[in-house]
Amino acid sequence: MIISPTIISLREGVEVALLLVIMFAYLKKSNQPDLKKYVITGSIFAIILSFGIAVVVGLLWGVFEGAFLSIFEGTVVLIAAILLTTMILWMWNAGPSLARDIEESMEQSAIKQSGIGLALLSFALVLREGVELALFSIALVIQEGDQSYLGVALGLGLAAAIGFGIYKGSLRISMRSLFKWTSVFLILFAAGMVAYGIHELQEAGLLLIGPLEVWNINPPILPDGSYPLFHENGAIGGLAKVLFGYNGNPSALEVAAYLVYIAVAGLYFWSKQRVVMAREQNASTKVAPHVSSQ
Repeated sequence: MIISPTIISLREGVEVALLLVIMFAYLKKSNQPDLKKYVITGSIFAIILSFGIAVVVGLLWGVFEGAFLSIFEGTVVLIAAILLTTMILWMWNAGPSLARDIEESMEQSAIKQSGIGLALLSFALVLREGVELALFSIALVIQEGDQSYLGVALGLGLAAAIGFGIYKGSLRISMRSLFKWTSVFLILFAAGMVAYGIHELQEAGLLLIGPLEVWNINPPILPDGSYPLFHENGAIGGLAKVLFGYNGNPSALEVAAYLVYIAVAGLYFWSKQRVVMAREQNASTKVAPHVSSQ
């Protein structure tokens, strides 16, 4: 099951790539290419620290057992879901002015602190994404197993190729469409992470609110010991489980948390899309008279 980790790491990787492309493009435009090394240095240190955080969290995971392991897994997955949500919201809100904001920060850094300021700026920007991806990776491994690492590597590879293509000008891709449709997927996936985190905490004896099983639609295991297609561990049910948090026998709190998250995030996403569409419509109506007069 590498679809989820591929999409999530692709999204995170593209965000990092865009940040670096904006910084490199600004340095090129402002005729300061010699400052690139500071941006690269800050980014490398951020990647190393992010990897170190992933290693520490992974080592802690190997220490816990029993109820403590369930608490740890549930907590990590819930934190990852929160970070995933903040990532989506940040791109929705900062996306339209991202390039301008970064260029203004770079201009101040270049004027006041020269290369050190640029290194710190790139370090902070990349570290944010790196820490998120580190926690996402561990959360994905907790949910789906070690094959998640393959998906993460694939997604980052694709993101690096996209970033390089954009920087060189050989690739034209609609970032708006990419972020729009991956955001829809990430909302569904984050909702599943919330439900999974609650499930793990309930396994440890916490959050025992309401019925622990509101239904059980998992088909019986087949005579040969394998799972039917629509069982949550079967081929189709398992895919739905890792992509959208499907659970054949959820608790009432899992169902409530899943639905509330989808409703709130979906409503916010819909409202943001309406604002964008209204802004574009207003812009087109202002341009139209000018074009017709010619």
